[in-house]
Amino acid sequence: MMNKVKFLYDVVSALKEKESFRGVLAVEGSRNQDKILVFNNEFEKNLLDGRTKAKVQLELDCQGKKIKHESSTEFDLQDCHGHRHHGFLHPMRHGHGHHHGPFCDDDGVIGGRRFKGKLSRLAFFLKVLNSMELEEQDDKKIVLSLNFDQIPEDMKGLIQRKMQHHKMHHNRDFQQASKEFSGFEPSAVKLTILVNQNKDVEKVVLIAEGKQQEETAVNDVKLNAELRLDW
Repeated sequence: MMNKVKFLYDVVSALKEKESFRGVLAVEGSRNQDKILVFNNEFEKNLLDGRTKAKVQLELDCQGKKIKHESSTEFDLQDCHGHRHHGFLHPMRHGHGHHHGPFCDDDGVIGGRRFKGKLSRLAFFLKVLNSMELEEQDDKKIVLSLNFDQIPEDMKGLIQRKMQHHKMHHNRDFQQASKEFSGFEPSAVKLTILVNQNKDVEKVVLIAEGKQQEETAVNDVKLNAELRLDW
């Protein structure tokens, strides 16, 4: 049996060494089998100087009204104050940079709220890790999968709250897309990650199905999201 902790450590280590990446994020949403959302984002980013390019396309059916949005963005952060190269993953900074140790709260008290928060995140991670499945394919690529039907109920509630919190809100079109899926309660969610022999993440697929409660009807809703990465 493959060691999950060692595998994830190798994947994270590979991500930390990356200096650039590009990819495509594609999202499709349907309600009662009618496609109402098509979102596509082609992007590339250089982590050394912060140069970023993105081309976004959105098509939305809002109660029979067709909305289309297209935009291209290009910028770099090399001249911005505070930009540093930390690789694909970098440590997060909190507050004003004060450090009281891993077991202290902001006021330096051992066993404070920060410590309890860290324990909660650790418990959450261990539960997710226990629910993950790893499968090696014939081409030596690894498929990591997580079926949310098999995780504890408290985790399901937390994940649903996170999904509601991280809604698309970049502009009015994205806000409208978010409104079209308001009230969506996923009942079946599956996450699949494809990792190659070099421990590089090649593809991430998220499929969510559930119900959407409206004043006069209950709709069947399905969301498909696929992220392809090219290193």
